[in-house]
Amino acid sequence: MNATAHDLQIRLDAVRRRIQFGREALAAGEDADLSALSGEVQDVSEVLRTAPQTDRETLIRELEAIIIDMNSLQQELSARHGAMGGETAPDDGADD
Repeated sequence: MNATAHDLQIRLDAVRRRIQFGREALAAGEDADLSALSGEVQDVSEVLRTAPQTDRETLIRELEAIIIDMNSLQQELSARHGAMGGETAPDDGADD
């Protein structure tokens, strides 16, 4: 694994841990802020586009799995917020 791929792997692992912390916070009845995670995933995605082809497919699959997990957590947070009587704005997919 080259240095860029290794750096990306470390960053992806950190995002995974932050998603897990968000899930734990949600389970404890707390809110989780995913805005920073979204920016980090975007940054990793940009670096991945310019990364050498080696190891790229694996990292792309990992990034896709992270995005799916983040979307799931966002839906759980939205459902929780709605259950608490708060209004949620529909996510149009665009970064604000």
